[in-house]
Amino acid sequence: MEQVRAGLPVPFEIAGVAFALRQPRPAERDRLNAVETLAYDQTLASYRAAGLGAEPVSDSSMAVRCAMLEALEQDYQDANAANDGPAARQAAQDMQDIEANWPNSLAEERAREATRRASGRWIVDNMLDGDRAEFARLTAPEPLNHTAVIEALDALRRLMTFDPNSAGRRQ
Repeated sequence: MEQVRAGLPVPFEIAGVAFALRQPRPAERDRLNAVETLAYDQTLASYRAAGLGAEPVSDSSMAVRCAMLEALEQDYQDANAANDGPAARQAAQDMQDIEANWPNSLAEERAREATRRASGRWIVDNMLDGDRAEFARLTAPEPLNHTAVIEALDALRRLMTFDPNSAGRRQ
């Protein structure tokens, strides 16, 4: 919470060189929301036009969903066995959230993946603090595939969706 309130960046390091992803200002967050919405809508329309709107999600996506639901079901059972009502309710709510928010088709799954990539690219292009030439050299050929960048993006996304930064995001 303090990192959100203070607007602190998300630091990361690659080969001993320090970088950071700063938190977006409100106008930047608005632009990022527009990038995300456009990427999602265009990609979803394209995949639906290709006939993927009726195709089920990928096997890997289904496996992740099943694993998450199984873990939450175990949490729910454990909480009930321990007579921990709040933990049981939270596990049940988390299961409902997964069911409600999981993509319903391969088109939706791929549109979400494309949106996440477009969002990551925009964040790196606009929020990166540090020597950009060195960053490009250290993360070549694709910054979005570098583990440190992936982790920093995930951390920044968590900060951006944490109240009071939450902006009603699609993902």
